[in-house]
Amino acid sequence: MNHLSEQEKSTFNSILSDLIAIPSVKGEPSDGAPYGVHPKAALTYFLDRAASDGFIAENIGDKAGYVQWGTKGPLLAVLGHLDVVPEGADWITDAFTLTSEGSYFSGRGVVDDKGPVVSSYMALLRFKRNHPDPDFRVRLIVGTDEEHGSSCMERYCETEELPDIGFTPDAEFPCIFAEKGIYQMHFEAAPDGKFTLHGGNAANMVPPYCECIDLKESKGISTKGVQAHASHPDLGINAIDLMLDKMDPSLLSGSPLLQLMKKYFSKSASTPFASFFDRDISGPMTTNVGIVDISTDHARLHVDIRFPVTISEEAVRSKLEEAAEEFGVKVVDDSVQPPLFKDKDSRQISDLTEIYKNYRELFAYSPDEADKRAAVLSKDAAPIAIGGGTYARTMPNIVAFGPQLPWEKDQCHQANERILKENLYLLVSMYEEALEKLGNIIISK
Repeated sequence: MNHLSEQEKSTFNSILSDLIAIPSVKGEPSDGAPYGVHPKAALTYFLDRAASDGFIAENIGDKAGYVQWGTKGPLLAVLGHLDVVPEGADWITDAFTLTSEGSYFSGRGVVDDKGPVVSSYMALLRFKRNHPDPDFRVRLIVGTDEEHGSSCMERYCETEELPDIGFTPDAEFPCIFAEKGIYQMHFEAAPDGKFTLHGGNAANMVPPYCECIDLKESKGISTKGVQAHASHPDLGINAIDLMLDKMDPSLLSGSPLLQLMKKYFSKSASTPFASFFDRDISGPMTTNVGIVDISTDHARLHVDIRFPVTISEEAVRSKLEEAAEEFGVKVVDDSVQPPLFKDKDSRQISDLTEIYKNYRELFAYSPDEADKRAAVLSKDAAPIAIGGGTYARTMPNIVAFGPQLPWEKDQCHQANERILKENLYLLVSMYEEALEKLGNIIISK
């Protein structure tokens, strides 16, 4: 293992600081900025930086781009994203300033996914230095719409070469062999005009706030939850769910949408929607009501569903239709990403898992993680299944590999998102080794 030099750390910190400072949340499209000006700014910055470091750098329709070293042989790709979710509430520091807090970096994107992208870029810089004329090409592909359905990678796949092998540093360790399907949809109904209700920023986030205004009484109430990623809704507290217990019962009973939520999608649901489906090797189904938007002229309830790999999207849709029909509301599909399932015994997954196994004891940890870490280290490292969706499902031959450690609290989409500095630096050596080992696989075929 080759630790980062002080100069490498300085370069790393500078690039990460510049990227965190760009609030690359999806915005209104404009000319040359299909996802808004800030995701475009992050993409432009990254590609310009790579070009100045001597890489081939290509912009793909202002939606994605790639940085490449090597001009011949098969293609190895690393996929990361530069867009982030909104900052949400309860930040102690500025979400869009890279903050050094003791042994931690904090800022929106340090974990998901700007930090790991910079680790991958530093690994590519090392690869470039050590391989002036490699027998395979390495391409770091970056997108700017991962948090809203990955249309950026759809655009890449329309015109660009697909990789022979690769990984995405946007999930968990050891290595991911299965990802649940992701069904994002909303229920739609006619409003009764008696109240407005607004909460949440994105379907794939546990909403941290919700506000209800009784139009007849001209008074409002609000609830405050805890933000979390929709793949782990149990780690958050859903403010919309809290509102069901706080708002006027007469308003609640007059809303088909909220009655539907109360029965099937609330924490205290009498018939949890997930109970209709069995868990499998990828785990149980999870659901998250991420957005409620009820005004005087429309009423919508947005739900994120993570369904096990052996369940079909048609089966999920059928149950959604049944629930909607019961309450006289409409089902509208927003996006569906099918499950992903890989051979856990493949050389690609085996080699990446072995790299993690060799490095896992070197990762720093906080004292409150010691017991869980010890339990993890007492067992052999093995590929896992997750509820999150990664770029691995956007193109063939890609698997998810890190950066979250099994003993860490999930930081994705959380307020005060943070990561231990030394662990972010250690990823550089891991990903450098991953480039070498995966490259050997494709040139030996």
